[in-house]
Amino acid sequence: MSLPAARAPARSALIDSLRGAALLGVIVMNALAYPHALGSPLGVVSPADSTIALSLHALASALLQAKSYAFLAFLSGYAWAMQVRGRRGEALARAERGRRARMLRQGALGIAHGLFIWFGDILSWLALLGLLLLQAPRWRLRVLRNRMFAWFAVWLLLAMPLWAARIIDGPPGFTPPGAWAVVDASSWSEVFAIHREGYFAYFVGAPWQVPMMLSLGLLGVWAGRLRVLERARIGARAWRTGTRVLLPLGAAGALLQALLVIRGQRELGGDFSLADLASQLTGPLLAAGLVLAVAGAWHRRGGLPLLARCEALGRLSLSAYVAHTLCCALLMSGAALGWAPGSVGLFAFGLAWWAIAVCVAPLWRRHAGEGPLERWVRGAGWGSRRNTTT
Repeated sequence: MSLPAARAPARSALIDSLRGAALLGVIVMNALAYPHALGSPLGVVSPADSTIALSLHALASALLQAKSYAFLAFLSGYAWAMQVRGRRGEALARAERGRRARMLRQGALGIAHGLFIWFGDILSWLALLGLLLLQAPRWRLRVLRNRMFAWFAVWLLLAMPLWAARIIDGPPGFTPPGAWAVVDASSWSEVFAIHREGYFAYFVGAPWQVPMMLSLGLLGVWAGRLRVLERARIGARAWRTGTRVLLPLGAAGALLQALLVIRGQRELGGDFSLADLASQLTGPLLAAGLVLAVAGAWHRRGGLPLLARCEALGRLSLSAYVAHTLCCALLMSGAALGWAPGSVGLFAFGLAWWAIAVCVAPLWRRHAGEGPLERWVRGAGWGSRRNTTT
């Protein structure tokens, strides 16, 4: 007897659009940092005495640094809560088994990606988060809320002493092999060695990452259970809180980050460690405020045309992200083209790449369906197929 076909998971134009918009931060930050490796996520101001270059790094820190991680962790939890709505018994168990298999495949991809293409760990962390959230939609709302607050407290208790030690003693860890480490690499084996060192160092050197992402992911599941981003009667209060409280606080934190970047360049010779530390708190705060404010505006106006343009990219985000890092590897690695354009060129490259991806994604969706990596993670092999339910 054949089993009934699995029900297509729920999709939300708002969630997919937010995911596509969040990819802007990932791509621009990757572009700024890629040639330098093993240093600050902000990269290196180049030329060092350029006011325009420094302004772009300050802008990237204020608006993008650590915001996309928070966005994507929250959206991962929210989307998972949506996918299992109304499922009970065996239907829910099948959905969880499918989710577990997808996250394991994404985790394997994230490890390979981190070791050879770009040591940024977002694929691995999001896969781990997906596994840890498997059972979360089953919990009572009170249990879900309490565990969310508990992990938030663990995040702060674990992170604060480490951040204090970094402020007092300076940033620990490894010494970058050079300001343009990837560009100066003479072979692919040297490029891979840099990525391996960075990948393992970021996992070992950021123990607060798991509780941080768990608290944000659980917040997403909790909000998804309550349909905070979807129903005006339920979400209106949260939207007002995001607009009137979280957004101003996040904006103040973003301004602080920008000032720390300017100070780090002009007084500390390019040491952005204080700005990097500040971003771990202000990033999630601003991201939460933006999500709630945008959700309120989306429902009041019946959609936001500019944000809606990101929907197709949000559904192809995995393939788009890896395509971008592959481009960075081929353009900037010394074993390939060794392109080193400076801060303005790197910022423009990341921004242009994302804008082109926003324009190309609807055409891809229309003519080819899902992205090749989305299809592989779903367990359907390589390539893409026009009619899909992802």
